[in-house]
Amino acid sequence: MPAASPARQWLDNLRAGLYLAFFRPRAAFQFHVSPNHFIAMAATSIAVSGACSFVLAGPGGMFNPQALPSALLWVPLALLAGYLVERVMTDGGYALLVAIALGSIGIAFSVVSSAIWFAAGHGWLRVPAVLGMSGAYQLLFAWWALATLVAIRRLTVQMAGRAISPTAIVAIVVLLPAYFLPAEPLWDEESDAQEMAYRPDRQRPFSEDALYAQPGLLRAAEQRIMPGHAGVGHLYFVGFAPDAAQDVFMKETLAIGKLLEERFGVGGRALSLISHPGVVDQYPMATLTSLRHALKTVGERIDPEEDVVLLHLTSHGSQSHELSVEFYPLQLPPIRPAELRSALDEAGIKWRIVVISACYSGGFIDALKEAHTLVVTASDARHTSFGCGNAFDFTYFSKAYYDEALRKTRSFERAFALARESVRRREQREGLEPSNPQMFIGAAMHGKLARLEKTLSTETANAK
Repeated sequence: MPAASPARQWLDNLRAGLYLAFFRPRAAFQFHVSPNHFIAMAATSIAVSGACSFVLAGPGGMFNPQALPSALLWVPLALLAGYLVERVMTDGGYALLVAIALGSIGIAFSVVSSAIWFAAGHGWLRVPAVLGMSGAYQLLFAWWALATLVAIRRLTVQMAGRAISPTAIVAIVVLLPAYFLPAEPLWDEESDAQEMAYRPDRQRPFSEDALYAQPGLLRAAEQRIMPGHAGVGHLYFVGFAPDAAQDVFMKETLAIGKLLEERFGVGGRALSLISHPGVVDQYPMATLTSLRHALKTVGERIDPEEDVVLLHLTSHGSQSHELSVEFYPLQLPPIRPAELRSALDEAGIKWRIVVISACYSGGFIDALKEAHTLVVTASDARHTSFGCGNAFDFTYFSKAYYDEALRKTRSFERAFALARESVRRREQREGLEPSNPQMFIGAAMHGKLARLEKTLSTETANAK
């Protein structure tokens, strides 16, 4: 029988990797081993990785050349693992066999995992809320690691008495580095913004100049807050975006401030705390300390019996009900419900609207609820909310609540009902686990909000 062509041998190697990835018996495949075959596998790997990340990034993606080293890291690791296995096995045929097998399994993993991410991103596949995207990644990695170890065991002869087995060599040399140093996508949804997402170590550093400028920025922002007037109820706004790793929190806070200035008359009565490299020289950063300071200043400027303060917080939330506060490389503590309540109490703010757009944000309600407070959260205490990507200008709930509902009504209660239904329809359309937005309104707050709505409507009518 004539020898198979190089192209056929290349396909055989890819097919063998696919079979190994799905735990098929060795009898179902064969590897062709030579330096040229390994070079072809390495080239195929980089091509497949680039193609998969291109599809995931979508039409607005940009090539990220800085990701090339991480995408090719497996090549020297696979060769080193193969060399060590060959030394342990005292057989010269294992070095390239192991390296080619690792490459072919990795290609199969890239294709399957990318298909899963693509389906999840388009709502065709629902990732259980309890698992989340991070948990899904862990499961996929575990599948790849197990398939790799089983494959190495099948491809090598296991003998008792060896100081270290081939599977242990691959686990240490290849799998551990892959877990702690995952390959970065060759195509990103956005250039700098996408590089920062979920990778705080790649954010632009928080510079010394920015650090020393913070007291001045906060002081200047506080000095711009106008005092309240006795007998006239006004709305004040404090925006709080404490996670610098995502653009959406910054963009959302700025957009809400603009909307409230246009429709609710908060011009001169608004203060935003934003952690983001793009505005670090324009806005004071968002931390628990700066929030306490800002709320205290607002509390001193308002008429506590007449004015209402709207505090909007947008960030990542955890199942333990903590709001993420991140600005690499600073080490900043998260914000817990009791700390948020104490900041409001210490500021002397009586009439409060607190809106929290974060996963599991319903866990803040019990700590915040009282007679003079309206609390609105993007989810209940047990579910995630959605829209925390750099491609978004708003998280899902904030889009529905502010950019849609509060453009139609000045009633914060009515806006919640509209937003809740809008979010429900969107999540159902995209096949997402319901986030279940929540609202609590204190007994005294009903009447106060009705009076505020009437005042705002009258001011708008007079302005026309």
